Amino acid sequence: MLEITRFKSVKNTKPVEVSNLLSIIEEIRSDKYKSIVEEIRQDENPSKSSKKDKLPVFTPTGRFNYRSIAGLEEYNGVICLDIDNVEDVISLKAKAEKLNYVHATFITPSGKGLKVVIKSKATTETYKQVEIEIAEAFLLDTGGIRDNHCKDIARIQFLSYDPTAYFNENSKIF
Repeated sequence: MLEITRFKSVKNTKPVEVSNLLSIIEEIRSDKYKSIVEEIRQDENPSKSSKKDKLPVFTPTGRFNYRSIAGLEEYNGVICLDIDNVEDVISLKAKAEKLNYVHATFITPSGKGLKVVIKSKATTETYKQVEIEIAEAFLLDTGGIRDNHCKDIARIQFLSYDPTAYFNENSKIF
């Protein structure tokens, strides 16, 4: 199981717990955050909604004792692409789920973005280069362009509500 670190909210830098990616995906599939995510999606500018601050966050890339690169205890090899402002998020998600190297996907709290989790052979030293290679491959395979500002190994991700969140335990390592 890929270890991840959970935080109470975007404003908290100390972890709440170490968990695993599958439990996060199961939580995203559940109704636990449905009402707050639906409120966010109703906002005029859902990507900038302050209501997201009420959602817990996690670092999909490993175990952290503090939410920063300096707090990284163990990198798990994951690259998480952040695809924003997607015109047809359902279609992009379907394309992503057909790729044998996609480990997990879920629709963001705004409803206009997609998180794409990919296992890789990257190390902390090669993370940036491998992230670029994966982003380029994903662009070629799906047309999805990752947010160029969201490629930090310590980047947090908001939990969301997506009853069809995808998890492929047999995904290939990129």
